[in-house]
Amino acid sequence: MYDKTKFSMLNIDDFFSSEQYQTIEDFSYADVQGILKGGYQIEFFYILDHVEVLSIQEVMDNTFLIDKANQILSYLGFDFKIGQPFELTDEFNHNYRFKDGNYNKDYMLYYYDFEDMLIVLGITWEGILVSFEMVNNKTIINNRLEFFYT
Repeated sequence: MYDKTKFSMLNIDDFFSSEQYQTIEDFSYADVQGILKGGYQIEFFYILDHVEVLSIQEVMDNTFLIDKANQILSYLGFDFKIGQPFELTDEFNHNYRFKDGNYNKDYMLYYYDFEDMLIVLGITWEGILVSFEMVNNKTIINNRLEFFYT
């Protein structure tokens, strides 16, 4: 099962070699400055050497990226997998805070308040998990959700 301390210990170097990703020193994620380490469509956003965001987007066309994404989700203790049917659980059922189908017409984004973190799951109309975002930073969470409050 998910262990919150695993997120704080999350490190891109545990999943990718340094040749497989790039580092952008001056990057803004939801209007918050930090460092982005990522390659492909799996990104780790750091502030002061602490991971604040994990974003997994648009990996469905690449088996290597699906495998890496699922390694990360497994490391964090989640039972669900990218590219697989999403099963409702006690934590991720119909208790989402917001849902948004405007971002992408192929899938719905579900926004969950999970242990004082924001988790955004992208699930296709067929029920397949295609994206995952986990945010720890409160300012980023507020900035990401601001759209729903207006």
